[in-house]
Amino acid sequence: MALIVIWMEQTDRALHLSYFDHRVTDLTIDAGFYKCVPIGDLVWYDINKNDVWDNNENGINGLKVNLWRNNFGVWTIVDFKYTGQKPGSPSDDGYFMFCAPPGEYYIEVVMPPLGLVRSRPNIGTNEENDSDITSNGKTEVFIALSGSTKMDIGAGFYPMAVAGNLVWRDDNINGRQEANEPRVKGVKVEAIEMITGKVAGTAYTDDQGLYSLDYLEKEQYYIKFTPPAGFGATVPRAYSDDLDSDVDHSYGPYTTRAFSFESGMVNENIDLGLAYGVLPVDWLDVNVHRVSNKHIISWSTAREANVSHYEVERKLDGEKDFNPIPGIVAAKGNSNQISSYNHPDLDVDKPGSYVYRVKQIDFDGLFAYSKLVKVVVSAENSIEIYPNPAKNETNIQVSVSSDATVMIELFDGISKLVRVLKKSDVQVTGSVIYNMNLSDIPAGVYNVAITVDGVTTQKKLIRIE
Repeated sequence: MALIVIWMEQTDRALHLSYFDHRVTDLTIDAGFYKCVPIGDLVWYDINKNDVWDNNENGINGLKVNLWRNNFGVWTIVDFKYTGQKPGSPSDDGYFMFCAPPGEYYIEVVMPPLGLVRSRPNIGTNEENDSDITSNGKTEVFIALSGSTKMDIGAGFYPMAVAGNLVWRDDNINGRQEANEPRVKGVKVEAIEMITGKVAGTAYTDDQGLYSLDYLEKEQYYIKFTPPAGFGATVPRAYSDDLDSDVDHSYGPYTTRAFSFESGMVNENIDLGLAYGVLPVDWLDVNVHRVSNKHIISWSTAREANVSHYEVERKLDGEKDFNPIPGIVAAKGNSNQISSYNHPDLDVDKPGSYVYRVKQIDFDGLFAYSKLVKVVVSAENSIEIYPNPAKNETNIQVSVSSDATVMIELFDGISKLVRVLKKSDVQVTGSVIYNMNLSDIPAGVYNVAITVDGVTTQKKLIRIE
């Protein structure tokens, strides 16, 4: 008996039949069928830049569209089309369609250098009208099932945004671009997306110190510069936006504040002024005072540029090196205004000479120091107040190990001077008891400030009825 076995193979083009004449029966040969899945739709020019397709907006022809498929964990391009006129329509451009077997896919639109960038994806609630290109011209991955359709893939594009413009050497460090100041070539400039931290564009300044970052999308970016070795950033935003420097380290060393870009927008006022060497602050003053059982180191500056933070270092008698005391003080920001700071040293129980300096650290890790200031703590000086709490009077006993200038003052709870109990004068070596009449002072909590050779100690005094 002759048996005819038919092998049927479904392709996009035809059904092939093969005929075999066998004397043996084989019931393991099967035939599988599927319906190809239509995948595609439209690439269009978003003329009103609203990130969705509108009826009056035209498609873009001639763009290559790749169909990527997951083949057992390996992504490969299995087909491509070029956008064009939709069959059966008089003028519907930007059309593409694949007929693909079931599987896992994504679409890639390959954009030529037309000065266009993608519309923002997934805007609105109508999947038929939105754009689906999420990054690098690609859609999200989707599953195509036999008998289904995927004809809602849109890709909108509109004109790019552009950022620029200048890096110059600010020789007088005034934060202003001036005609006689040199322009700097070869500085790396990056546009970084605020949301993702992704570098969206990179450029280098040319012979005129100019740069341009193009193909920026409708996003927020900050700009990051990489200056030459030995240079720092000048004072930011000192003048009008077309003449100033914009680097204020908002998002790390040598970064600007955030800028919002729209389609077609050109911002050519994002600049960097460079100043050679470490930019020290203009120190106004540095002081140290002993207050109760701690030392307060205070300082002020007239100008700060490129400053990250401050540290306070100290050296005691017998110590060879300065060492930082705990804690750092953040700089208040690049400014031409007076800035004041203070920082406490709580570990001051040992007698001896305490020498302090303030270390200014810039965003490059380079640093500079203030002048030295000193305070001396005597082992034998002591101050006692008794009785405390007190009614009508109290005693303040001050003991000094050598002749010293002593002053005693009384302050109320809001640091207002109530009375000078002892004017600044020399007290000889030894103990002196100063009697204080409290009968005309209201009940409350007061601070007694005893200053011995410039070192102030504060003690609480409670007056009761």
